[in-house]
Amino acid sequence: MMYKTIAIIEKSNIIKEGLTHLLKAHNVCLQIAKLDSMDDWFFVFKDEKPDLIIINPDRLKDADLDKMRLKIGISDKIPVIGLLYQYFDREIYNMFTSTIYITDTDDVVLNKLRSRQKKDQDAESSEKLTDREKAVLKLLLKGMSNKEVADKLVISPHTVITHRKNIVEKTGIRSLSGLAIYAILNNITDMDEISDL
Repeated sequence: MMYKTIAIIEKSNIIKEGLTHLLKAHNVCLQIAKLDSMDDWFFVFKDEKPDLIIINPDRLKDADLDKMRLKIGISDKIPVIGLLYQYFDREIYNMFTSTIYITDTDDVVLNKLRSRQKKDQDAESSEKLTDREKAVLKLLLKGMSNKEVADKLVISPHTVITHRKNIVEKTGIRSLSGLAIYAILNNITDMDEISDL
């Protein structure tokens, strides 16, 4: 699967055109939007947002990616790749999802974009826990047994076991202590609701 739309935000036409040629030649996306600066954003993207943004950090006002996301109304789920061809402070590098250097070969750029796309697809395909699975997880983290959880939720112990398998499959986490961290980070529960595991 390819990206639907990629936005390239860069002042240099030579760099924009070179990157556009590379992306089109290898069918990385259906559409490419080329912008000189963030000032052009609302003229190009009125309704639908791009799937990926490639931007020269010089095009960021105040070098603040979070402010840019807020201003243009894009979530942090849309990856933003830094297009680098000069030295920037380490903080600048760290704010991007990934980086492309002007000296990178075509293969390196394409591999970075494809691996970024794979990560995005994996994140999308890993389903969120259902409300029932969250309820089961919360009770398990309180130290309840399968039978106690079943009694509390008025379901069978077999159903609790099925929910546990689904939770492990969706999160990829097998231990209760690992699931406790997952539950806290995803606002399913908080520290005081977890028993000593």
